[in-house]
Amino acid sequence: MQSLSSKENFFIGLSLSNSSNSDSSICVLDRNSKIVFLDKFYFAQDIEYFFDNSPYTSSSIIASSVPYDNSMLEGKWRIHSKNYKALFDYFKVNRNNWTNRISKRCQDLFIKLKSKNINVIRCDINQLRQSYGLYPNFLSRTSIDCKNLQSSLKIKYNFTQLPEVMLPASSLEAIIIAMFAMDYVNKTETKVMFDIDDIPVLSRKMNS
Repeated sequence: MQSLSSKENFFIGLSLSNSSNSDSSICVLDRNSKIVFLDKFYFAQDIEYFFDNSPYTSSSIIASSVPYDNSMLEGKWRIHSKNYKALFDYFKVNRNNWTNRISKRCQDLFIKLKSKNINVIRCDINQLRQSYGLYPNFLSRTSIDCKNLQSSLKIKYNFTQLPEVMLPASSLEAIIIAMFAMDYVNKTETKVMFDIDDIPVLSRKMNS
């Protein structure tokens, strides 16, 4: 249960996709680890609208996953990667940031929330799954992986209100990220992996 000494009454987890082609999800937990909101979004504008208008935002800590930039896998990257040659002063390997691994999607939103004195942290969903003992024993985000993850959340972490029908992968990930937000407030041991515009990306200590 959440420590009563903290100011946060809710804990928001955002599983953020790298584009509007894939769904993102937001989960809100209360102090008793009960899900009070769970929904998926596609567009960054809708995610921003939620945080601007939700009654939970001002009294929450917000944790968001870090999406990975897959633009290097597109045809444009493959074509230009064939042009490797001796480097001269005029040749820029990382033109248009093709080698970046991290997407900064919604970063302006996080900076805005932080400017309102709302606690915002980032995380890596794969690291969180391992730290909570929710290992992807099957290919990540496949139907069998999602079914296994949903059952594990119900049995191991007592989310008995989850339905029998299978939830989207992003919604299950959002629950884990909201759990991490609560653990962070309760002083669970974390480590800074790196920063994105002064917002820390944290790893969680592995469960023993």
